[in-house]
Amino acid sequence: MPVRSWLLTFLLFPALLLASDFRVSELSAKQREGFFVMRAELVYDFPERPLEALQNGVPLTIDVHVQLRREGAWIWEEDLLDIRLRYQIRYHALASIYQVLDLQSGNQQDFVTLESALAALGEIPSFPLISAEELRSDESYVLSLKAELDIEALPLPLRPMAYITPSWNLSSERKTWLLKP
Repeated sequence: MPVRSWLLTFLLFPALLLASDFRVSELSAKQREGFFVMRAELVYDFPERPLEALQNGVPLTIDVHVQLRREGAWIWEEDLLDIRLRYQIRYHALASIYQVLDLQSGNQQDFVTLESALAALGEIPSFPLISAEELRSDESYVLSLKAELDIEALPLPLRPMAYITPSWNLSSERKTWLLKP
């Protein structure tokens, strides 16, 4: 029996390392009033250590990397759009509330439960990408999105442990959407 357990652990360990705790469940873009607007839904499933830090007052910052490139573009071609959207989740123990902050706009939402805060954190309902005039109608474009926990935004004493501990290295796979003007 111990040999079986060892073999099972050996076979499953690489899969555990590759398992992502963040996931882009939906990504799309539509044209509205002369602009292309992105909609995205992300799922954040934090492991125990980051959640413990959050419960103890450490804010967690999420970096959402958004790129728009011409389909088939060479590596040296400039991106049409390359931005990082930053969001933060905080817990205030005295008030027993979770706060989700959009660090671009300064908008803040308060939630009673962690689940509702994470759901709001993962919702990007309408983000303007680019003017339709800037895109050629005879070309296709690739919109890509990836989310990750920003370890550099953690308090300095926590960073060394976060860099070497797999439960802190959280990111999603890059999700793409083909955009045709």
